[in-house]
Amino acid sequence: MESIVFCRGMYYSNDTMSTRTYQGTTDSMLREGESLDALGSGGLRIVQSMRGFRHSMDAILLAQFAAPRPTDRVLDLGCGNGAIALLLAHRYPLLRVVGLEIQPALASRALRGAQVNGLHDRVEIVDGDLRRVEALLPAASFDLILCNPPYREVGRGRLSHDPETRQAKHEITATLQEVIAAMRYALAPKGRACLIYHASRLAELLMRLRAERLEPKLLRPVHSFPGADAELILVEARREGRPGLRMLAPLFVYQTRGGAPSPAMDAIYRDLAPILMRSGIA
Repeated sequence: MESIVFCRGMYYSNDTMSTRTYQGTTDSMLREGESLDALGSGGLRIVQSMRGFRHSMDAILLAQFAAPRPTDRVLDLGCGNGAIALLLAHRYPLLRVVGLEIQPALASRALRGAQVNGLHDRVEIVDGDLRRVEALLPAASFDLILCNPPYREVGRGRLSHDPETRQAKHEITATLQEVIAAMRYALAPKGRACLIYHASRLAELLMRLRAERLEPKLLRPVHSFPGADAELILVEARREGRPGLRMLAPLFVYQTRGGAPSPAMDAIYRDLAPILMRSGIA
């Protein structure tokens, strides 16, 4: 399992897992300043910038939480480097996933990640702005939409010097309201919307979901370790669902402060491994 680091409410993959870096023309999948890194524990690889935006543990948590059905039409809204789309397509051999990403460099890496993992026939990457989703995707066309939106409003928190990371962490190109409106447009009747968000903005998230008739149904708080405040929240909402919210048990990432990953995190990694790989696990 890749090691993980807790930092300011986000769980980052450890860069020591990089397996290959750019070497001129020797690797056509990589461009200068990029690396090919391990993703999860099932042999997946992801193309990332060595200094810009890199996938976080949030993608692992959200991919496992969403638990798609094999026949679901799935959209990863704001897919970044494609971590969630790759994890889901790898885990569910019949699943097809569309990723929408506004940053061309990230969309390119997501596409190349699908190619290097042999998933390009089931992972489609759309380069575009979710605020213009009507021009990019058909209405009510997805059974499951996942999103890891920027956590911070502009003017709150320190802006990253890196433009990719800055746009991923702050609401520079899309507010929470715009994200949820795009989800509502693309989600089929009775479809599910799954998000991971900062716990400090939970009240706003639930309010905006209900305003778009996306009824919150499941909620799971994420803590760094037992005794720590919840930093993140996993939420599932259903389009035009009936009222009734179920609070799941807290998820602890580590057993203790600075300690080993919790049994729950080990189980999440096992669950994201492809079915054929998991068949021999006791």
